[in-house]
Amino acid sequence: MGKPHLLVDFGEVVSLAQPAGEVAALAALAELPVDEFSRRYWAHRPAYDAGGAALAYWTAIIGAAPGGDRLRRLIEGDVASWLHLNPRTLRLLDAVHGVGTPVSLLSNAPRELARALDRHADLKGFAHLLFSADLALVKPDPDIFAAALGALGAAAGDVVFVDDRQANVDAAAALGIQGIVFTGTAACLAGVARAAIVG
Repeated sequence: MGKPHLLVDFGEVVSLAQPAGEVAALAALAELPVDEFSRRYWAHRPAYDAGGAALAYWTAIIGAAPGGDRLRRLIEGDVASWLHLNPRTLRLLDAVHGVGTPVSLLSNAPRELARALDRHADLKGFAHLLFSADLALVKPDPDIFAAALGALGAAAGDVVFVDDRQANVDAAAALGIQGIVFTGTAACLAGVARAAIVG
């Protein structure tokens, strides 16, 4: 077994959950009740995360193509809602970096969010930033984990994968990757640190 490599999800692992107020603002811009907006947001998200066009995604949510300025505001508001990072996770990743364990990101993210994260100062220390839109694959498709292993140049048994969704962790584990479901608790953070540092 070689040196461990920590592979982490972004949404609700490195980032916090979307703030309710920002989701409500997006729903208002889409002219939908919040509950219905959220249902449509997630129902149509896989195709967008796989590299689909923003116009097609927001048209599917709203039921009609949003005009230029409205589309821009929806995209900007959506991206901004994901940029609230979790300070506890960032401290953990700093500790892992500090002992020389490489850390990479594997996130279901559309191109607009992916490009914002490429530029994010807090992610500059990551060895690889891997996004579903660029790979044209979304978790929990096993092929996205195979692609990630190829990008990392690592054996499955040397990778520790952390995600907040059990289905994604299970898919990674099926390839021999050690998976940890992220809960944000102190015990979970300690478990990630142990796995990433000790292997």
